[in-house]
Amino acid sequence: METLNFLVIDDDKPTIANIRAILTKAFPNAGLLIAFNGKEAWELLQKQQVDIVIADYDIPEINGLELCKKVRASQKLKNIYYILTTGYVDNEIKIKSLETCVDDFVNKPIEYEEFIARLRAGVRILRLQKKVIEENKILNEIAKALEKQIQDTKQLAIRFLTTRMPSVGELLKRVATGATWIAKLTGNFNEEELQDIEFASYLVYVGKLSLPDALIEKPVLTDGSPTNELMCQVPVKSKELLDGIGTLENVAKIIFHIWENFDGSGIPHKLQSWQIPAQSRIIRVVLDFEELRFYSKMTADDALEKLKQNSRRFYDPKVVLFLEQFLLEYRELAGSINEKPLQLQELKEGLVVARDIYTYSGLKLVPAGMVLNPKIIQSLISHNTTDPIWGYVWVKI
Repeated sequence: METLNFLVIDDDKPTIANIRAILTKAFPNAGLLIAFNGKEAWELLQKQQVDIVIADYDIPEINGLELCKKVRASQKLKNIYYILTTGYVDNEIKIKSLETCVDDFVNKPIEYEEFIARLRAGVRILRLQKKVIEENKILNEIAKALEKQIQDTKQLAIRFLTTRMPSVGELLKRVATGATWIAKLTGNFNEEELQDIEFASYLVYVGKLSLPDALIEKPVLTDGSPTNELMCQVPVKSKELLDGIGTLENVAKIIFHIWENFDGSGIPHKLQSWQIPAQSRIIRVVLDFEELRFYSKMTADDALEKLKQNSRRFYDPKVVLFLEQFLLEYRELAGSINEKPLQLQELKEGLVVARDIYTYSGLKLVPAGMVLNPKIIQSLISHNTTDPIWGYVWVKI
């Protein structure tokens, strides 16, 4: 460990002289700072490197325990080893100090042997603490390096995919953007799971690499059924390609179940509704929306309407509603430039509803085109307490 630096805080000069003598004998190479009150000590701590503080409980300005609390609250100082001393034995103070923030407690008058033993124990703890910090730093650096390798590997996989299918690069980017936005909006996924959703969106077509050229540019499903019998192998091939790559195992599972229909009629395992992984349900909705625009040249409004018509049949209806919120947020739907989102408490009589109002359970409460009146507004507010309104209420402006 580097040279130790002590800070002794006491307003009694003989006590300071005694502690100085003990430290000089036991730690001849150590640095020593002196302060006579808590305020002066705090100022020194801001300027000087200190490893161990030895503070009297009853010092002026800021007492020893309050100073310790300030030290622990500081990101820079929180690892200082803090010893509190007192000239009187008060078990309540001692217990409170040790429970609050103090590392050790020494009674006055200070006995040489006991004090040295406690100081050496403190030094050992500091050394271990420093070793742990250094090891954690190394581990963090290794983790960052591994994360970069993982990201590079995933990016390489995406490049291979778009090299074979260059025309879908922008489509996959839009799928990744929409699916990640929806996943964040649900609040059900952590950062690592969000990354898996993003990469699964980019790698969604990886299984199509096994298809002949005549099929590779076609959607896997058309109206919920395989476009070609060979398409049934796409999820299987995706899993085969990605399985065994530790960092992509979750991604493989997500892609494997993307083409399951919500009613259980999809591929490869005919899972239905909540049996299908939530990540797969999210990507499926956004993927089909983008494919309708890309392959069928539909407008955003027409593609969304088709998804709504097949809600509960092919798609999770909640995800379809989330997609609509996403499209409105980015003003991709016709007429949305003349609409604005409102919270329930902002609704007023006479406003015209621009989009159907749904609840979290999927119940449509108010259709588009309805003129709000006090009765409807109160009904919406009341219903919201038991079955919350989904997203914003969009009204015409």
